[in-house]
Amino acid sequence: MTEKETPSVQPEKKAKPKREKREKKKFFSRRSSWFLMTILLVIVIVLVGGGLGVPRGINDRVQLAETQASPKIQAQLESARLDIEEGRYEVALDRLDWILEEMSPFMDEAQLKEVGDLYSQTLLLMASYGTPTPQPSPTPTVPAYTPTPDLRGEEELFLTAQQHITAEEWDEAIQTLEALRQKNIGYKTVQVDGMLYIALRNRGVQKILVEGELEQGLYDLSLAEQFAPLDTSAEGFRTWARMYLTGASYWGVDWAQVLYYFGQVYPALPNLRDGTNMTATERYRVAAIAYGSQLADAGEFCQAQEYFDKAMGLGSDPQAQPTAQWVADECWKEQHPPTPIPPTATPTPTPTPTGGVEVPTDQPGEETPGPTDSP
Repeated sequence: MTEKETPSVQPEKKAKPKREKREKKKFFSRRSSWFLMTILLVIVIVLVGGGLGVPRGINDRVQLAETQASPKIQAQLESARLDIEEGRYEVALDRLDWILEEMSPFMDEAQLKEVGDLYSQTLLLMASYGTPTPQPSPTPTVPAYTPTPDLRGEEELFLTAQQHITAEEWDEAIQTLEALRQKNIGYKTVQVDGMLYIALRNRGVQKILVEGELEQGLYDLSLAEQFAPLDTSAEGFRTWARMYLTGASYWGVDWAQVLYYFGQVYPALPNLRDGTNMTATERYRVAAIAYGSQLADAGEFCQAQEYFDKAMGLGSDPQAQPTAQWVADECWKEQHPPTPIPPTATPTPTPTPTGGVEVPTDQPGEETPGPTDSP
């Protein structure tokens, strides 16, 4: 009995500590789980609050910055316009550069375009200030350059392009700016656009007025127009170049149309020419002679003389001089026809009777004497 009871008591003593350990483990596991859940809940609350508050705070700061930036931008723009009016172009460019570099994140597309147009106008004024407008010249000048790979950095390319524009080296400036765009298309976008406008605009005008490459000049002006509207002078040169090309397209086909177009071009730009090296004045002179000959062939001598006179007024032409003189004589004949001579009266012969005795005839207004009584 004692032997049986002894083993039964010992297991009871061993089981009690195990049960207590299990209860302690459950207690601690519950506390740790609640503790972890609390930490997780706090983290979630912090994240949610941060997620909602951070964007709101960022938006508030952005709105505050925009509110503070708008008056600064407008003030600098007004000062830049005043500097342009008073001829301080470099100061105006400095102000515009500051706006583009410091305030561009707070500007919309319309404001950026406004600043870009003003930047281009300032560069144009700087390029044209003190430089006379190039006049058409009969001697073509073809600038020669060989494009080579450019390994310079963005800032160096930008400064080099500025130097070319100051020196009016339009081909080199365009080449340098294209290399800059290929290297970094986002580098000082507005400034580069303005410089491209100036270089393309001036090169187009030079091709039209100096080099006689009208099509190429019109193409350059169309490219420049993509960056900013053309000024009045460039728009006028483009109009005359288009009229020249249109008049030349009727050459030898419709002389009246040729005279219509070149009659408007040569008074404005008498030396404007194309690849044929014929000036607008020379084209009008030749067309006037051709059209005058055409009118003379149709018998319209006085109208033909008007065009011959216009042609001779622009330059002598020994070959056309005899025709012009003949046309003038024929016109004079038309204006001074000969006076018709009235026919003279011829006396009517009086018939005579046989025997040779003349029988008197009654004459109008005379009375025939009657027989008289003899005494």
